[in-house]
Amino acid sequence: MLLFYLSLCLQVSLLLYFELITLFNLYPWNDLSKYTSKEKLKEAIANGFFLMVCLALFLTNVFSLMVISVVGLFVFFMMQVLVWWLPYLTGVHVKQFPRSLYDSHFQETIKILPPVKDNIIPDAQHNMLQLLSLATVVVSAMSLFQS
Repeated sequence: MLLFYLSLCLQVSLLLYFELITLFNLYPWNDLSKYTSKEKLKEAIANGFFLMVCLALFLTNVFSLMVISVVGLFVFFMMQVLVWWLPYLTGVHVKQFPRSLYDSHFQETIKILPPVKDNIIPDAQHNMLQLLSLATVVVSAMSLFQS
C-alpha cells in the first residue's frame, strides 16, 4: 500500500504544482505576463480537470480504473515531451507550440539545461513539471503491481 499512497501524494503534488505555475506569475520561474486571465483559467481548468479525473480513477483502487489513470498520466507526460523535448533535441516544433510562442513567452524564464544548436531550451518550471510527471507515472504504474 505504500506505493499507492506515494502515488496519491505525487498525483496531488502534480496537480497543485501545475495549477500554481499556470495561475500565478512567479517570474523568473515562469512568465505569465503575456497570458490573459482567460487563457490562464482555460488552461488551468482543462488540465486540472484531466489530472483530477486521473486522481479520482486511481483513488477508486479498482485495477482497471487505475490502469486508465496511469495511461492518462502517461499521455500527460508524453505531451510535455512532444512540446518541449522534441524541439529542444531536434528543432522540430509541434504546431501548437511554434518557436514564436517560445520566444515571446518563455525566453526570459530560468533555464538549467545547456543549449542545443539554436533550439528552444525547456525552462526550469517545465523541467520540474516533467520530472514530477515522470515520477508520478512510474510510481503509479509500479503501485498497480504491488501485492
